[in-house]
Amino acid sequence: MNLDFRLLEIFVAIYQTRSVGEAARILKMSQPGISSALNRLRANLNDPLFIKASSGMQPTSRANNLFDPICKILVQINSELKVQPHFDPHTSTREFNIGLSDIGECIYLPILIQNIEREAPHVRLRSKSLSPKELEEAMVHGEIDFVAGYFPDIKTGQFLHRRVGLHSFACIMSKNNPLAREKLTLKRFQELRHISIQAPGRSIEVFEKFLKSKKIKRDIALHTPHFMSAPIIVSETNLIATVPQALADHSSENNNIVQKKLPFMPPTFQVNVYWHKSVTNDPGNAWLRGIIFDNLTTFLERGYARNGAQSV
Repeated sequence: MNLDFRLLEIFVAIYQTRSVGEAARILKMSQPGISSALNRLRANLNDPLFIKASSGMQPTSRANNLFDPICKILVQINSELKVQPHFDPHTSTREFNIGLSDIGECIYLPILIQNIEREAPHVRLRSKSLSPKELEEAMVHGEIDFVAGYFPDIKTGQFLHRRVGLHSFACIMSKNNPLAREKLTLKRFQELRHISIQAPGRSIEVFEKFLKSKKIKRDIALHTPHFMSAPIIVSETNLIATVPQALADHSSENNNIVQKKLPFMPPTFQVNVYWHKSVTNDPGNAWLRGIIFDNLTTFLERGYARNGAQSV
């Protein structure tokens, strides 16, 4: 049985007016459209429902029995449709799931949590790190509210996005590195021993492809899948690392690390917030996204420069 909302409305209109033509007028449909719908109803319910008579379309006993239950269904559906979704951050206990990389956590979580502590003391966050394909599927199934970061593979028509930054790369090294006080030349960059980060996020691929296109080679001493371990390793060794500017800026809080200008103009990559179309009007999702969008100026003021923040 396949009874949609419109068929139920048509049934009620014919029952109340005893006329296919009058039902068509009330529902602003064509008379052939009403007749076609009535035929579908008859087939679905295996009953003629209405019989032509001199006084109009007379309901069968089955139609009489169905009228009250169908009216109740329509009243309930209409009342539910009229209820506007509501989200009160002050009282909500909702848990939001966000797709972030480890660098994304450093950028976005502090600001999100500061606002949540102030506006929504009972709201909880869960940060998830998944592959781009897994992130898409999780958003489709409502398992992730939105994703923030560099995810060029998320392009299908199911998703919306908004740009929240244009980022680049910088070099970090220990302040005790023999070159910490010298200008980093291309020759030195290629001679020094590097950490190569092969994280699940896609931003580092932009840099790797750039190096390959420019035929710039590095002496790789360490391969690691973790961005956040690079600053710690750099601070205690003579290895250097090229990382997204946001991480380089974040690492500047470590007094043992200095940020160096790269000896070439590095590439940039665009950072977006992505969400599935189905949650665009969800008030809770919109509220949380709004926190990021309202703080775009703050993100821009962090100065993720294209060639490093330091003048050395």
